[in-house]
Amino acid sequence: MKKVLFLVISIIVLISCSDDNSLNDLEITGVFLHRIPNCDNSGNPEENCWEQVWFGDNMRATLLYGGADYGVSVDVLRKGNKIEFIYESGVKAEVSFKIMNEDSLMRIEDNEVWDKLIE
Repeated sequence: MKKVLFLVISIIVLISCSDDNSLNDLEITGVFLHRIPNCDNSGNPEENCWEQVWFGDNMRATLLYGGADYGVSVDVLRKGNKIEFIYESGVKAEVSFKIMNEDSLMRIEDNEVWDKLIE
């Protein structure tokens, strides 16, 4: 147990000491997933308990979040290690991320981590 705790603390220290500038150039691709906490869709199977973002080509992505059952096409706006999304109407989406590494994004609005789907 002490070894596991030491390992977790070591990882946290390494992540917190990492250079955010190296994340600025990191290419984000693929699908990132997040399970909605305490989600129970047994009464409504159309409610989705997973949130997803698919990063496509040409600074485009598809967002599926908040229990929706369909994705919305958005433009990706990259500001350093921060990712924002703009709807086709020009309105900024309510979702934005901080890049943690190539396999993890942290949603800025609630600090929840979204992990990359490994194919």
